[in-house]
Order: sequence, then structure tokens, then C-alpha cells
Amino acid sequence: MSVKSILLCGFGAFGAQHALAWQQSATAPRLYVSDPDPAARDRAGALGLDHVTEDPSAYLDQVDLVDIVTPPRLHLSVALAALERGKHVFLEKPAVASVGEAKQLLDAVKRSGCSVQIGFVLRCHPLVEKAKTLLASGAIGRLLAVEGDFSGWKRMRDDSTVIENDGVHFLDLMRHLAGVPIHSVEARGVSLLGAQEDDDIRIDLTFVNGVSGRLRLGILACGELEDDFMPGAVTTKQLRLIGDGGNIVLDFNRNTLTQAQVSYTPKSGGWNVSPGSISSEQVIGVTPPSLLAKSFDLFVSAVESGAATLCGVGEGALEMASLLEAIERALVRKPLPQVALEKGD
Repeated sequence: MSVKSILLCGFGAFGAQHALAWQQSATAPRLYVSDPDPAARDRAGALGLDHVTEDPSAYLDQVDLVDIVTPPRLHLSVALAALERGKHVFLEKPAVASVGEAKQLLDAVKRSGCSVQIGFVLRCHPLVEKAKTLLASGAIGRLLAVEGDFSGWKRMRDDSTVIENDGVHFLDLMRHLAGVPIHSVEARGVSLLGAQEDDDIRIDLTFVNGVSGRLRLGILACGELEDDFMPGAVTTKQLRLIGDGGNIVLDFNRNTLTQAQVSYTPKSGGWNVSPGSISSEQVIGVTPPSLLAKSFDLFVSAVESGAATLCGVGEGALEMASLLEAIERALVRKPLPQVALEKGD
């Protein structure tokens, strides 16, 4: 089939970004918009979008694909309605609110035969694609660990947690680059500012192939640069891939990839460490709309060809929901008992 028309469900700040990205995409489809908020519909109309409604079902039969950018609590109901009408679905993250919802979504996808892509757009970032190629070529040897830092001064959203809003991007990338599912997770969070929600979080992962992962999230540590995705926010968004022959560091604010080589030789005290070459490259022109547009084009190509999508429901919804539930369980455990340490004179 050829994709010519899109129903965009939800026209808040991210919905408007999606509309711009669709207009910039190679697909350049006719856009239909639904949103229950009159102010949102007015904003869509002010941008020249003339097919705007309150009820998404009004346009479902006129479109080829549905792009869901509603609040997360509404994702499942809108997705199920679209799939029941035989529509392909692009679903923003977090895709669902629970493992139970993920299973409902997966069942609906199987019944419909439609394609679904979860909106983890960093998967199509040129630096991620380059890192994936480098890993496959053995450029840093055997992958041992993946470490991420997605933190900084950035407002916390009302409808999702720091983990659901920021953390899922890196959790997905870590799984994507490790190439295998996550086996176990530990997490610790604190609220140093005194609010109900944790403002500093550390997550430790173990993948089924033994690769370890570690992620820091939070709003307390000052970031390094203004965040292109959130004007006024100052964040750090770095992912480090650690191999037994080197490192790859991805910086998503600077749009740089740094590759460093190293060799380790055993000795009586452990290892001799011999650093090798270090090189860095930067990609130009990567913006939130350009990444979204690229992810949309990849989705449309998958729909039209019948190929797998960039991130399907299995990884993007079911695995992620299971991981988020495991992290939540870890965060609500009672803290470890404190042990008094001896003090010297």
C-alpha cells in the first residue's frame, strides 16, 4: 500500500513537532488532526491544518496511518481503535502503562496484521547507526558494559516520570546496542529536594549475554549544554559503550561520536593498560524534527514493503513495560540497612 494520509492524535507541544516532521518527511502526507482540547485544535488551525476534529473516529476511515501523541494514559485505547479499523500505528513512548496493556496491544497487532512502530527516534540517529556498525565490526572488541547519563536541569512532566520521559530513550538504546534483552535490574532513587517523586535515580542492568548497564537520571546535576528537545533545559545526554578493546562515546547534545582504542595485558597486579588512538566525528543538521521525519520515513517504508519496523511492539512495548515495572518494584523496596563505619582517631 502507499501511505498518503495521516491522522495525528494529540496536538500538544509534541503533536505540533510531529506535524512539522511529517511535513518535512519524504512522505509529506495529508495531515488530519484530532484533539479534545479546543485550544489545541485552534493551534492546529493556525498552522494551516484544515482537517481538525475533536473525535479521532471522525477521520479514521479516511487515513492510511495513525500517529498517536496523546497523553500516555490514552495510548492504548486510541491504538486499539486504530488497529481494529485496520490502520497502521506510530505510537509515542512510553507506549503503554503496564505489561497487561502491552499484551493487549500485541494481541491486537497480531489480529490486525498492521504495522506498529514505537517512537524511540534515537534508534535512527546517525551516531547510533554508526555505533551499531562499529560494534558489529569488532571495533572495540567484545562489548562489556553500556553506561548512560541522561540528567540535567529540566522540568519534570506532570503526566510521566523522569524514567518514563527521559530514561526510556536510553534504556531502549542500551537494549538496542547490546542486541539482547535485559535479564535483571536494580534501581535506587532519592528525593533530595523533598518532593514525592525521586529527583536522582541510578539504574543497574544485566543483559542476558552478561553485558552490564548503568544509567543515571535526574534533575539535580547541571547538564553541559542546552537541550535541543527542550529549550531552556540544560542537560547531559551521553552513552558510553565499553569493550575489551576500546570505548565508543555518543553525545546526543553535541551530536558527536568519540572512538578510543585500548589494549589490556595481564600482569601480577591485574592489567597493564595501553591507550591507543582517539578519534571523534560530529554530524551536522540533526534536529528533533529531522530525527522524527527520518523515523516516519522508515516507518512508512516498512509499511509499504512489509518489512520490520524500527522498533516494534515486542521490544518497544512489552519488554519496556516489563522493565519499567521491574524498576518501579526496585525503587519502592525498603532501603538497605545502614551500617555504621569505624572512625579513626
